[in-house]
Amino acid sequence: MRCPPTAPDAAPPQAALAGPSPCRYTPGSRMSGRPLFPMSPTCTRRRPLPPPDSGAPFARLAVALAALLLVAASAPACGRSKSENRIKPITATLNIIPFSGTPDPAVFLEKLSQSGDLVTLNVKLHTSSPIAFDALTLEFHYDPTLVQVSDVFDFNPGLLGDCNSGTPCQPLCQINAEAANTNGTLLIAIASPTDLSTGATCQTATVSSDTTLLTMGFVAATTIEPPNPPTAPPPGRITLYTNPDPSRHGDCEILNGLVDQGILCVDGNAYMTAGR
Repeated sequence: MRCPPTAPDAAPPQAALAGPSPCRYTPGSRMSGRPLFPMSPTCTRRRPLPPPDSGAPFARLAVALAALLLVAASAPACGRSKSENRIKPITATLNIIPFSGTPDPAVFLEKLSQSGDLVTLNVKLHTSSPIAFDALTLEFHYDPTLVQVSDVFDFNPGLLGDCNSGTPCQPLCQINAEAANTNGTLLIAIASPTDLSTGATCQTATVSSDTTLLTMGFVAATTIEPPNPPTAPPPGRITLYTNPDPSRHGDCEILNGLVDQGILCVDGNAYMTAGR
């Protein structure tokens, strides 16, 4: 066998074992679909990149950046302490013109307490002569983006009974708190049921002086500005609604035998304000 001709100046062919080892890739551990170890520059036929210049300009820049970060970390935030930069909790206030005693009789609101974003009030019946009733309904209107009814809610069990007594004469107690905190109309009702053994109303309440009907609470959903100007309607208004049409029912009423007793309801222009 004759070897093929070669150019006069061509280097003689090298043996298979001479020179650098041929590039090989051995499958092994992978991470994200790429070899765990890089291939050598010889195999990739690329020269390794020189390290970045670590001369004087780069050293000065690194020192300057380190000093700037140190100053920023040690400086106070705009001259304020850490506690001052925290968001303060909401504090609510309930504003009610105190009931003057007129009209008589009347259903009115009485400020009870306030703590944080919660305010509580009593719904009371004022009278100077005996009033008998076996049911009552209340209706409140408010802006649910500012005010929410809370889970603080108690009927006076001494009037028509305990709403959780579990007895056959347990009164019917209803409140639409969840819906009210969406549509802003709170409906409350309590009624003594009929005693099936006698056919008569289980319990009738009779009061002749100021008596608490129920205790309830409202929560500030956010900060609430006071009326501006002071004569303007308050944004956080809580209205004890009285239907101007006396032929309609379902608002603020004291009833006996399903008959409205014609007792007026006043709310003292109640409204909430809240700030931080």
